[in-house]
Amino acid sequence: MKFISILTILLFVFSYQADAQSYKISVEVENLKDTTIYLGHHLGNGFFVDDSVKLSNNGKAVFEGNKTLAGGIYFILLDRGKYFDFLIDKHQDFSIKCDTSDFLNTVRFKDSFQNYKFFSYQKYLNNLYKLISLLKEKQKSVISNFDSLLIIEQQIQIINNKIYLKKEEIVNEHPDSLISVIIKSSIPIVPPPAERDTAGNIIDSLYEFYYYKAHFFDNINFNDERLIRSSIIYNKISDYLNNLTPPYIDSIKLGTDYIISKSQVNEEVYKYVISMLFNEYRTSRIITDENIFVYIAENYYLNNKTPWISDEFKEVLIKNIELRKPNLIGNIAPEIKMENSIGKIINLSEIQNKHVIIYFYNTDCEICKIVTPEMNNFYKIIQDRGVSLIGIYTGENKSEWLNYISEKNLKNWVNVWDPKNQSQYRELYNINGTPVIFLIDEDRKIIAKKITLEQLMNYFNSI
Repeated sequence: MKFISILTILLFVFSYQADAQSYKISVEVENLKDTTIYLGHHLGNGFFVDDSVKLSNNGKAVFEGNKTLAGGIYFILLDRGKYFDFLIDKHQDFSIKCDTSDFLNTVRFKDSFQNYKFFSYQKYLNNLYKLISLLKEKQKSVISNFDSLLIIEQQIQIINNKIYLKKEEIVNEHPDSLISVIIKSSIPIVPPPAERDTAGNIIDSLYEFYYYKAHFFDNINFNDERLIRSSIIYNKISDYLNNLTPPYIDSIKLGTDYIISKSQVNEEVYKYVISMLFNEYRTSRIITDENIFVYIAENYYLNNKTPWISDEFKEVLIKNIELRKPNLIGNIAPEIKMENSIGKIINLSEIQNKHVIIYFYNTDCEICKIVTPEMNNFYKIIQDRGVSLIGIYTGENKSEWLNYISEKNLKNWVNVWDPKNQSQYRELYNINGTPVIFLIDEDRKIIAKKITLEQLMNYFNSI
């Protein structure tokens, strides 16, 4: 039995096109009555509700509709956030009977062979994993006895082999069924023996890694839309980009292109994959991920490769990219001209050093009142390490600004302002509030943006 927030699920409702058929899923839940339960499906790392019914006094209810449900992994949400997963494929007239106290061992399906196989498989795995857990506990008690450890490790390997063979058995038995497609996706990629030289040494020490990466998606059928309604594709893509792809912008761009190209065999899978990547990088808190978001937006969404988006969405996206693009990580910091405290025009490019901190602040910003003195103290420590600090006042009251510089003893900063935004610094650096910190290297490239003072400190402490 799993648990999930009812509120989280109810925030999402997913609609889709389906064949003009019907579905009828009868449910009987022991120990539960007069309660609304929900039918929904997985989509990536999200949960989406399709239907709801109220259990009768004897715990019975029927989910039914005049259109078939798209195949995938579905769930029934019961009382207090408890839910269980099951499969929906072509045959959508069946019944489920269960007990909330022990769903896995009490569930019974009628007229649903796939779910019978699915839960039999889960029970089989559950029992074997319990054995593995017991053997691992036993290993702890014989940690100093190498021979005993080896014997137990061999026993664990035998169990893992059984699991592998069980998966292959089910896949080969019904290769096109949903359960087979799901199980196949979990079968590990095993590289063939590496090539060796005449002395028996492996020629390429990274052979296994490169083989594994090249064949990582071999067991994923991107042409099968049923996998959209699960977390399988989402998890595989996340694993590939986070664990098998070097954490460099260009490498991640290549990785996203590779994944998107594989998804193009199916229109709906392609739509899901590209939307998933777009949203993941759009909302990511990793600063370099903004570069990937802009790349996907420009090369796919704004390059006529996403025909499902509206013109209104495209117009909003264009404006959003225009704000993000000038100040991406790795770009040359946009040139701006501003006045200093005595009215002299200062060009950003004139301030050259190993590192340049650009600090946008305002005198009436509550957070700035805390950060500015701390920034000043930190700058006193690092300024002799080839660091300059440009303090950009975003307000419009000059006397207040000058008093602030004097009161906070900021005279060792390069203090500038642009009350009318004539330099368009707000657009070029996408400044919507304060405080905002940018870090530029000696080549005037942006190496960090919109970071906290703590992150800035950690950077300088690490170099």
